[in-house]
Amino acid sequence: MNPDVSIIIPVYNVEKYIERCVKSLMMQDYENIEIILVNDGSLDDSTNIINKLSKEDSRIKILYQENSGVSAARNYGLRVALGDYIMFVDGDDWVDSDYVSYFLKLVKNNNCFIGMNKQHYSNEEIKYEHESNIVSAEKAIEWIYSDKIFVAVWNKIYKNDYLKRYNLIFNQNIWYGEGMLFNIECLQNVNKVAIGEKAIYHQTFNPESAMRNFNLKSNYCGISSMWLQRSKWKKVNKMIENEWIYHRYRFNRTIIDGLVRTNQVHDNWLAYKECVKNIRRGIFIPIKLEHKKKEKLKYLCYFLTPMFMARRHARKFSNAVKVAKQLYKY
Repeated sequence: MNPDVSIIIPVYNVEKYIERCVKSLMMQDYENIEIILVNDGSLDDSTNIINKLSKEDSRIKILYQENSGVSAARNYGLRVALGDYIMFVDGDDWVDSDYVSYFLKLVKNNNCFIGMNKQHYSNEEIKYEHESNIVSAEKAIEWIYSDKIFVAVWNKIYKNDYLKRYNLIFNQNIWYGEGMLFNIECLQNVNKVAIGEKAIYHQTFNPESAMRNFNLKSNYCGISSMWLQRSKWKKVNKMIENEWIYHRYRFNRTIIDGLVRTNQVHDNWLAYKECVKNIRRGIFIPIKLEHKKKEKLKYLCYFLTPMFMARRHARKFSNAVKVAKQLYKY
């Protein structure tokens, strides 16, 4: 009997986290699943750990490839997935026991090809919202750009037939912002999306991950992803346009923070100055579009003293790393 759900997990140098990740999937209350682990050329002990786990559960399928990046790994998983539905989990994260059953009910009860969740655990912070509703694809796109729905592919579910019908796969030239690009493409050919608000996904603060280990080239890749997304738009309105502009604008602050935190300002002075200029030139973007007064004030502070604000952010990041090191003992 084919599985109802295929869960795809790229595995690359996540030896500290992968056992908890996989075991959280092994203990799902919905059992008719397959767990596809795509080993993307790991150099640490991840390989031994997942091989051992595969002997404990016949639902685990291990695929191997030379290191080719997260997009290639997910595409490999998509090619072999047998489930009616597809889900993704990152190898350093973990999920609650009702992760699969919750998402299945979400899409089946609402007759949708795609289900997305607004809530997740982060740094052990617990959120208790349990509401769910149906929104238009346009509204879901707007919420992704405004961060009301997290941009990644985890904490979501996709109908496999739908992905195949429109040949929806990951762009292997994009390694940063690839999840957002995939989601935006997926939303172009549906009219409605099921949205959940129950926190059942645990995002680990992993300072070694691509998202938190700052790389200027990766941020430029993320900006390229945004322009690719824009080129794919079939569904667009003024709110989507505005939120895209604001999301693009926020890359300037991310780059300033990253350069300061990693002491790369001197080596990338022109990039730093360009981002400062963009923040100052576009300051009316957050003033007009940001809903939180605290965030508006932050951008005004970046407008006045970007270096001071970036150093302040670096101290907060350093404290978060210390907490993570205590939790995961590395």
